[in-house]
Amino acid sequence: MKNSVEDFDSLFENKKKYTGLKIFVVIFILFLLTLTGVYSYLSIGAVRERMEVAKAQSEGTISGNPLLIDLMKDKAWVESRLKMAASDSIGLSIDLGQHTIQMELKGVVVMKSKIRDYSTSGFFKRMDGNVYFAMFGTPLTIQSYVSSIEKNPFKVIQAPKTKTAEEIKAEEEAPLSTAKPATTATTTDSIPDENVFWTVKLDRDFELNIQGIDSVAESQSRYKLGKGFEFKRDIRNIINSFDHIVKFKKPTYTPEILISIPENEAKAILRALPRNASVTIRI
Repeated sequence: MKNSVEDFDSLFENKKKYTGLKIFVVIFILFLLTLTGVYSYLSIGAVRERMEVAKAQSEGTISGNPLLIDLMKDKAWVESRLKMAASDSIGLSIDLGQHTIQMELKGVVVMKSKIRDYSTSGFFKRMDGNVYFAMFGTPLTIQSYVSSIEKNPFKVIQAPKTKTAEEIKAEEEAPLSTAKPATTATTTDSIPDENVFWTVKLDRDFELNIQGIDSVAESQSRYKLGKGFEFKRDIRNIINSFDHIVKFKKPTYTPEILISIPENEAKAILRALPRNASVTIRI
């Protein structure tokens, strides 16, 4: 009889623990659903607000037929490159459709690279012809750079010490047997293993991200290991969004274009572009 009472008590306690765990799981799931709903609502609102700003900026431009958006893109591309060619400075032109990125000077291609992979924010896919033409119909201007490597590296070279007349005369008069043999200093030039990526803020309030990779598989591997630019960018965006959601504010939405090109070419373009270079883009 005593064993039966103990078994009943233990069964009641186990049931009580199971019920408590079940309540906790339900509350946790409801919390996640609420957080996801708030995030979705505020994020969609931020995107819509950004689109309204873009539409307001496109007022006064030519009104085109939505069916002719491809022709409007071609027109924006040609006109933007012509205006960039009028400048005396090196500019950057990016054609995502042809998977090419190139530096140009007076319309002459100085350097050309093949885009291995790219991605764009959904904002660019929702633009109508007028907004697109207002955004890309004239060259964009780089406002600022952020890069994983130095844009303009330089080395400090120590000049050899100038010899006095007495030292030169002493060396000339010294016997050949006591003359010190000339020594040549050699240095080992090492190439550091570095992730090359850089971000430029453009004057129409969106970002252009360039990532140096030698293969798409390498980029995916870096993302999984948490070393790639995309991973760091996503973490930064999540933290920024979470900070705004906790304060019940709309997260800051900045449309982005991410382009992956060979690493050495990403480094060369970064260091060759002027600080306020012009950029033309066709999506």
